Amino acid sequence: MNATKNGSRRRSRSRYSALSITVAVLFWALCLPGIDAAQSDISAGLLITPSTSVLLVGETSAFSAVGENGLPVTNAQWSLSTPIADLEVENGEVQVVATHTGRAILTATANNFSASATISVLSGVSLPAATIRWSLLPVPGFETLLVMPAVPNPSSNVRLYSIEWSKTSNAIVRGLTDSGQQLWMTRLSSSASPLTLNNVLPTSGEVFQNQTRISDHSLFILGEKSGFAQNNSSDPSYYKLPLDGKSILLRTCGDFAGGLLLLERGRFRDSLARVGPADGSESWRYHSEGRLIKNWTANTNGDIGIVEILAKPISSALLILDGKTGQVRFRIPFPVSSSTINGFRCTDPQYNILKSIRPSGAGSVFTSSDGNIYTQVETHVESVDIEACKNKQYSFDGETEWKTFQHIHADGSGDFAAQTRIFAGETIPDGFGGVLAAWTYFFPGAKDGEKAHSEARLTRISPTSQQDFTLPVPFWTPGITSFFDENMVLGEGNLLYATTGPFLLRFDTQAGVLSWVRHPPTGSVKLQHATSGGGVLIANAGRLVYFDSNGNGLELPWTVASPNPDDIGLVQTDLFEHAPATPLQLRAIGLTWTGDFVAVEDGAPYGRGALIQLSSR
Repeated sequence: MNATKNGSRRRSRSRYSALSITVAVLFWALCLPGIDAAQSDISAGLLITPSTSVLLVGETSAFSAVGENGLPVTNAQWSLSTPIADLEVENGEVQVVATHTGRAILTATANNFSASATISVLSGVSLPAATIRWSLLPVPGFETLLVMPAVPNPSSNVRLYSIEWSKTSNAIVRGLTDSGQQLWMTRLSSSASPLTLNNVLPTSGEVFQNQTRISDHSLFILGEKSGFAQNNSSDPSYYKLPLDGKSILLRTCGDFAGGLLLLERGRFRDSLARVGPADGSESWRYHSEGRLIKNWTANTNGDIGIVEILAKPISSALLILDGKTGQVRFRIPFPVSSSTINGFRCTDPQYNILKSIRPSGAGSVFTSSDGNIYTQVETHVESVDIEACKNKQYSFDGETEWKTFQHIHADGSGDFAAQTRIFAGETIPDGFGGVLAAWTYFFPGAKDGEKAHSEARLTRISPTSQQDFTLPVPFWTPGITSFFDENMVLGEGNLLYATTGPFLLRFDTQAGVLSWVRHPPTGSVKLQHATSGGGVLIANAGRLVYFDSNGNGLELPWTVASPNPDDIGLVQTDLFEHAPATPLQLRAIGLTWTGDFVAVEDGAPYGRGALIQLSSR
């Protein structure tokens, strides 16, 4: 399903499109404000990384002491408060070999500074499930914001990227080994916080009266009566955008070469940058002239696909970037959506055309197993003709040049009739060489009494056929038009697990059969990952819950509801006295490449903002 032109053009229709681009043909990338050199001037004196470690007798763990520049020091002197382990030092790094049970303080001294870490040694052959194997406290004055596993690269030992934020400084990135040792630290040019990750901008648009632009921050959509008008504020501060020359961090993602991609938002434009795994220096940066969608794909060839939206002139397109250089290889433009009133000032024909144009919306971008990059595109083109102050005729129209899997056609005389609308969503592989496209259907109501309603729709597109499904839930996202890209995951047997927030369902897309639907009594569902045996792990109401293939749910005993409903509570027990301790509150939790959980502890007032790795056994 490569991008091909469709020569036929039919009037009065709205098409909803799935666009695929052969990776070997199209590539591009995006960037923003620069990242400073790998050496950082953050003053921390001396830190031991990781900050804590739990071992079984006979196990070994490595520690490094890092200096003010964020790099390991080679002249550290090491000591242990209690002889529960042997220390083997080489080039400033220490290997701790656990010999006896107990707890001890590991101290490093270098360059007139000293630092400490805590080591606990337990007996037995395995650690209890969810035991904290190691933790890394944030740099003083910072909190861990998020963690991103790095794709293993033979030229680098970085396996985790930890992004930390501060209220008074730009964010930093720490390159870590899988045992929590810091290899380097880089200061970003962007500030960050939990709020910046949720930054959303309204749909851009322009309104023209005849050929004269009268607004560059408004739009309208036709309805049976007056329609819908959106008058967006022209003040960037209204959308919590930074001062000119500054930027905020929106999202991060690893690439297949072991690097880290950062999407940053400025006051007037966005950019995408790559941090290299070797030393944390910036490899490249793509400066957009507009806005970049908060989702992109990085494939095994090193190519990056991302959607860009420009305000002047109004347009949107899929960019393919070269992942090695950040240069735009291809730009695939989308059709523009519009609403037009011909004769809107029926008593003043000199100014009788009012037109609103806006970029066509796009869903998430992903690379399928067939080597193609896919995204959904929604296009709406509508108009109404008015003569002598009366509606004469209307049309609901659209066209596209790609694989169309849903279209709406309407025209007629008289008043404009509000039309069914469709909104692009998430697309993932179907496991059989095709794709699964999730989208939202909205019916505006009818004069015969049928009420307005929405439906969560799913389309399976294979190389030779198409199947459309309506799921037994009213929406994918409560906002209907809200962007979503983490609502679906394939389980064993290529069966789909999907969530709409309040609902979790399992669907056989090959047979078109719904296996089951579950509705937790409180909170929304967030997919974690599919599991062996055909199940799925989710987060709900502060706990991790495992659902098997039959829909039976089991709360993991080492998670518990937390005071902050957005967090996951991690049960804590004293390692030696086995007495209950205050649970940790986790902002996020995920899997590493080694199969263990890595989590971010919430910051003040809920926690220390540390990074922790948990045993999954």
